[in-house]
Amino acid sequence: MTELALGADGRSATLTRIVTTHDTAATFGPDFPAAASTPFVLGLAEVACHSAIASRLNDGEITVGMRALIEHLMPSRVGTSLAVKARLIRRTRNRLYFHVEVSDGDAVVARVNHVRAVVDRARLQARIEAT
Repeated sequence: MTELALGADGRSATLTRIVTTHDTAATFGPDFPAAASTPFVLGLAEVACHSAIASRLNDGEITVGMRALIEHLMPSRVGTSLAVKARLIRRTRNRLYFHVEVSDGDAVVARVNHVRAVVDRARLQARIEAT
């Protein structure tokens, strides 16, 4: 189950999610551990970042990921509740810069610096369909 709490400032969000077997690196093969995978952690960060500012977008706008620097510091086993706290640091034109911390209780298990772009949904969809 995923829970989302939006910050009153319109610039932050906290996403909470329990790690399942489908979220682990082991889904990529037997050489990988049964702990939250880095792509899963990054995906949570992306959702938290978008959610933090979604209410401030104009009609027809969405955000898309452009860049991410992730430090995955510790493993999180199945059943662990991860809290993903995203905070908008700055905006430059259509670029949004976020800092994200992913915690398991008091321990920070990952840090992410993430850049998203605000784009027109219809225009993006047209580009996707044209490829």
